Amino acid sequence: MSEEFFYHYTTMAGAKAIFLSGKIRPSLAVNGTAVHGDGVYLTMLDPRLGREQVGRNNWDGITRRQDQKMESYFEILLPSKKVKRAKERRNIQVHTGVLHLALYKWSLRAWNGDLLATQHFMVNSDGEAAQRHGYAMGRYTLCSNIATYDNHVVYKQDGGFCYLYTPNIGDQTGVWGLLLSCSLVTILPPHTRQYRGSTRLMIAAGKKMRP
Repeated sequence: MSEEFFYHYTTMAGAKAIFLSGKIRPSLAVNGTAVHGDGVYLTMLDPRLGREQVGRNNWDGITRRQDQKMESYFEILLPSKKVKRAKERRNIQVHTGVLHLALYKWSLRAWNGDLLATQHFMVNSDGEAAQRHGYAMGRYTLCSNIATYDNHVVYKQDGGFCYLYTPNIGDQTGVWGLLLSCSLVTILPPHTRQYRGSTRLMIAAGKKMRP
């Protein structure tokens, strides 16, 4: 089965609503937001092409709210047969019906490429952290029904009792936290390493996505 990467650009507020619900709801022709029929509108143009080109493709030169709509994007690996190409010159793909994220590999990123969320994260250690914090190792899965009081994204350890929480959507500090029985351990941004003596703890996305 052929699979390809598709992109859905949205605001930070829209991105948060999407990944907490676990689905991208279709645009509807009756609301005037679906020129090519009801469905989830995607494109194969990635952000490395630049705001101007992506914006021109997605909104056909309409500048109103373009910048806001490109605050963040979902990168989704979909079977090609799940989408149909709109019959026009722009690169517009339409997924019929609700797009359920849990069925596919996906990541949510800020426009600058910083990883904001994905379905799974893996906490690993190749040093002393494995002995000191072995209870925290393993895979964590996004909780669609849990968020902290200040709107942090939360992941629960598969088969364990730890919770991993992320920065607020839009917060580019990149600090992640681990919560266990109300005790807090500060850990690391994705794909980075921190050294404290011989202790090394690192986080990597559980599902491999294109950088």
